[in-house]
Amino acid sequence: MSIPWNYTAVKEKKKVTWAEDPDTIVEVGSTFTIQGFDLNYTGVILGPSIKYRDGHIVIDDDENKSFWASFNRKTGSAGTEKHLRDALNVLMTRAVRGLYLYAVDDELRSHLVKTI
Repeated sequence: MSIPWNYTAVKEKKKVTWAEDPDTIVEVGSTFTIQGFDLNYTGVILGPSIKYRDGHIVIDDDENKSFWASFNRKTGSAGTEKHLRDALNVLMTRAVRGLYLYAVDDELRSHLVKTI
């Protein structure tokens, strides 16, 4: 299955924000498109950089493909894990009625299912 990423915002300029546009219900947003909004439901995909190992959630920076992770690796800057945690905090606190989570990592997904 393939879902467009912020397609409506790129396709045409609208007078409403991405999160308020009813056409975007079938699109994937980001921390930037939902930041500051309280949404009825939010879905978050925990990518391959977030894993569950030996009873702990760990960040695998080598799997983090975000712009900031790449930038920090090139410049030797710290803070990639903090940036990812902050982004997840934004995404996971936007939902009022429900949060849908999907973990790419099999162990993390199994752990999340057990904790529900």
